[in-house]
Amino acid sequence: MLNHNTRASKYHSVFSKIFFAIILSSIIPVLLANYILYKHSTEIILNQACNTNINMLDKTSKTIDLVLKQTNDVLVQLGKDLSTLDAVINPDMSNISRNSQIISNLKNISSSSEFILSIYIYAAHNNTIYSSSGGIYNIDSFFDKDWLQAYNNFILGAHQLKTRRVLDALGNEYNCITLIRNLPYQSWSKIGAVVINISEDKLYQTISGLDTKNKGDFFVINNDGDVIVHKDKNMLYTNLSKNSYIKAILNSDNGYFTQRVNGVDMLFTYTTSSFNQWKYIYTIPLRELQRDSTILSKSIFFITLLYIFLGLLLSYIISRGIYNPIKKLMKLIMQESKKSIHDTGLQIKDEYDFLGYAYNDVVDRKNNMERMLNSFKPVMKEKLFSNLILGKISNLNDVTQRIKFINMGLSLTNYIVIAIQIDGYSSFINQYNETDQNIFTIKLITVIEDIVNKKYKGVCIEAESDKVATIINYSDNTTLSDTKDSINLIALEIKNLVEKTFPFTITIGIGRMYHSILSVKNSYKEALDALKYKLYQGKNEIINIDSIEVLSEELYYYSEKEKMLINNLMIGHKEEVEVLIDELTKEITENKNISYTYVQQVFVRILNSIIELIINLGLSIQDIFNYPTNLYEQLSSKETIEEIKVWLKDICDTIINNINQHNHTKGPKNIEKIIQFIDDNISTDISLNDIAEYINLSPAYISKIFKEHLGKNYVEYLNISRVEKSKQLLLNTQLTIKEVGFKVGFNSIQTFFRTFKKFEGITPGQFREKS
Repeated sequence: MLNHNTRASKYHSVFSKIFFAIILSSIIPVLLANYILYKHSTEIILNQACNTNINMLDKTSKTIDLVLKQTNDVLVQLGKDLSTLDAVINPDMSNISRNSQIISNLKNISSSSEFILSIYIYAAHNNTIYSSSGGIYNIDSFFDKDWLQAYNNFILGAHQLKTRRVLDALGNEYNCITLIRNLPYQSWSKIGAVVINISEDKLYQTISGLDTKNKGDFFVINNDGDVIVHKDKNMLYTNLSKNSYIKAILNSDNGYFTQRVNGVDMLFTYTTSSFNQWKYIYTIPLRELQRDSTILSKSIFFITLLYIFLGLLLSYIISRGIYNPIKKLMKLIMQESKKSIHDTGLQIKDEYDFLGYAYNDVVDRKNNMERMLNSFKPVMKEKLFSNLILGKISNLNDVTQRIKFINMGLSLTNYIVIAIQIDGYSSFINQYNETDQNIFTIKLITVIEDIVNKKYKGVCIEAESDKVATIINYSDNTTLSDTKDSINLIALEIKNLVEKTFPFTITIGIGRMYHSILSVKNSYKEALDALKYKLYQGKNEIINIDSIEVLSEELYYYSEKEKMLINNLMIGHKEEVEVLIDELTKEITENKNISYTYVQQVFVRILNSIIELIINLGLSIQDIFNYPTNLYEQLSSKETIEEIKVWLKDICDTIINNINQHNHTKGPKNIEKIIQFIDDNISTDISLNDIAEYINLSPAYISKIFKEHLGKNYVEYLNISRVEKSKQLLLNTQLTIKEVGFKVGFNSIQTFFRTFKKFEGITPGQFREKS
């Protein structure tokens, strides 16, 4: 038994758990959130810096592109200038006026742009250079000739050189970018050129002037990786394409990335000019960008420390507040439960274990009670509705109490029943064992209840071995037309789902809706009556009792077709038997007002005649079908007229084969009996029916065996026999010819004379005289 000291020391573990749980649940999310905030803020700062740099590079690119376009416009302008073209085409140095005008024009253009260092007009005919510096030079003595080779190599249009060092007329050295265009404008000839040198320093100043913070470096490269503009002039005239970061830049139009260069993490931002494909690059150490994030991280760190301190204080206060009710509840339960806890021998670790034991004890008692009650509910539900559809319950109060207990929310009014029959049930039970059959039945009931309970309330139970009944409860405001529409839709959904998911199909019979729950027996009976019309409509159908015509009291009797069927069966006419079966089943199918029971009687009567024929022929059903069989059970298992037709044809075909075999072996003996009967009764009027009655065979069969064994029909054989008998009497007696004729069975003397002459060729008198 737990003593007071145990409770005082051991049970404080829950307080510790609560305290540490609150601390961890409050501080860890904050630490995680602060870390995520720091990372997110760093990414935002980096993205903002990159976006700013890209925007700045775009502006730089557009500015330089504008300068280059303006310079290109100058090239075009000079290429179209008439004085310039005249100087190139007609290099007359004595034309002082024209030459002065060209020099003046070049000076004005050069001085009007801060980016243009110098402009040359080159006349190839006399190797003359017109310079914006104010002079006219021979190419051999000119101070800048590096561009000439490039000019001679390109064919048409403008050409741009890499950054190069250029001397002016005073000997000063500059870094410049040179643009060259053929003269005349768009000419293929090499008679002249316009050359413009753009200041690299001015371009760099333009670029660097856009960096307001002045923390990074700009430079420009061409598409081959040659440095065009750079802060470090020693980097000019170099190619950087072998550097990994330059390779990445050359393979993309714009973007940014970080890479460690010479031990320093650098951010590279770049964009590409659409005008000349130059790459504008801005580099800055990451530490410059991370200064803002460092300040932010320090702020987050101090805030986190403050929160941890406050969290510890609040966690203690909250833990104490949470634990005090537990402590009081512990004392209360210990006063009531010491004996039971001690008796169980449980090792109680903490307060929760103790409270859990007490709670579980209460819950176990409650659950045991609920389980006992719930275990009876399915049985009670099955029993209640089975008795209702069978009409075994008539007390409405009893029904009300049971429905309330099973708690299905059903009302006492507006019920309709549908009966669902498994098609081909005999094949179904032969194919599956009892366990599988039960599983399919339970699954079928579950599926049907799921469909019904989507919109309405209902119950599905096993009514018979091959049928389940579904009882659907409609609301009080449901109209009759709504019921007809909805019940057909429910039945169709059930049929389609079963067809897709089960190894069998079903036929559904629908009864009518009744106001009282006690009348579901009437709706169920109607649903079963509707199922009987499966005989006509076939399997896998929905049959509503309202769609069935009222049965006529008139009875149809098919005795003639039955007799013809048995006669043709006896003589082995397979084709005639099949035609008669087709005609009989077709007539029954078309006369749908014949009751189900009467149709059964028709086929039972036909089966009786077939069995009687088999017995009369001295055959055994077991011998015919090679195994013990109950033809009546087989007939009752057939669910449609079509199935009965196929089955009846099969057994008739088997019987015909056996009768033919039997007749083949018994035929000679039957002929002997017939001949003997004719000889004994030759003087009387013997009919085929007389012989059939004597020998217990049908007239049709007797006629058949006459043909098969004697090669003559019955009448012909009978007349021949009478003529032969009359010949004996004519020779051996003193009877008159008339007496002889009547003695051998002819009913008139004229018939006797005509028949005798037919077979003998002479009259009876002539036969007696001749003999």
